[in-house]
Amino acid sequence: MTAPRDESASDTAVNAAATEPATTQPAPPATVPHSQTVPGSPILGFAINAHHIDDLSLYLASVDRIAEVGANALIVVTPMFQRRVDSTDIRYLPGKCPTDEQLLAILTRAKQRCLSTTLLPIVLIEDPGEKDWRGVIRPRDWDAWWISYDRLIDRFLDIAVAAEVDRFCIGSELNTTEPQIDRWRRIIQRIRSRYKGTITYSANWDRYDKVTIWPLVDVMSVSAYFELARDEPDAPVQKLREAWVRERDRLLLIAQRYDRPLMITEVGYPSLPSAAAFPWDYVADDGVLADHEAQARCYEAFFGAWSEVVSRPDSLVLGFHCYYWDPYHHGDRWDTGYGVDGKPALNVIVDGFRRIGTPASDVRSPAAVPATEAEPCDDDG
Repeated sequence: MTAPRDESASDTAVNAAATEPATTQPAPPATVPHSQTVPGSPILGFAINAHHIDDLSLYLASVDRIAEVGANALIVVTPMFQRRVDSTDIRYLPGKCPTDEQLLAILTRAKQRCLSTTLLPIVLIEDPGEKDWRGVIRPRDWDAWWISYDRLIDRFLDIAVAAEVDRFCIGSELNTTEPQIDRWRRIIQRIRSRYKGTITYSANWDRYDKVTIWPLVDVMSVSAYFELARDEPDAPVQKLREAWVRERDRLLLIAQRYDRPLMITEVGYPSLPSAAAFPWDYVADDGVLADHEAQARCYEAFFGAWSEVVSRPDSLVLGFHCYYWDPYHHGDRWDTGYGVDGKPALNVIVDGFRRIGTPASDVRSPAAVPATEAEPCDDDG
């Protein structure tokens, strides 16, 4: 599988360094033991990719639109940077990152609009080689790298605490760090001493079954950029749905194995003819035109495979976030990106939310306070 061609300018959807696919196993039972089920209504959300922000009003307006189309959740994806995959220093770059105040404003606006919130920091590589991305980092000194990572995570944790986010994601697609369980354990212990919400980690789509830190977090999360039809990118919706059902059952099996609710942090497709084959690759080759219908077909397949499972009262699935809501682009003919505003995919998503039928005020995290202790969200947001 190809690597990101320019991660320094990438969205979080970019994935690479494939390993062998998850082993095919029998599907889990239709229902799960009561101890594993998720209380309350499922998360039906969108992601916002918050890099450097010149006009905060565009992001706040995007939060409003997300609430208006029937979503009940927002995940804010925001970067920290290391220069190369072998670098030991992770940095906040003012020219490429939002300010803490901007992130707080976006998350606060989401709360005001009755959206449950997740903060997801990601590592981006400033100067990547051909196949370099955060999944293959190999710092010259792991101790120094972890000290730097801890410092940046503490910065994002300050924002999460101030914004009272419902879920905090401690890392995303950091494949080479995942075997270092003691490091992650120390980070999680420190976070729990200050943060009372739900803690999760987001694994890459091609190795979630190899992650061993699931017992340490509250929720098993996955970036779901599965290659549905690698050899047939123009496959019909039914074939794409069947491919999603297979991946869905594997995901549920691993979640059941670790007795953790499952959350899809990102599911998204670029408006490219290759959307079903390589949803992680958003870079349009020269001369390739936007294909909004290909994006819409992929979302139809996703909802076809997941809607019934997500909507069950005894479901193991916490919910999902569609990647993503683009504050800048709105479906023009040249818009080949992941954004869905102004594209046919938005109608598919809105209809999917409606069919699952979840009021925003009912969203609950696995460790949520009882309804009698929580402040109700006004119907008008």
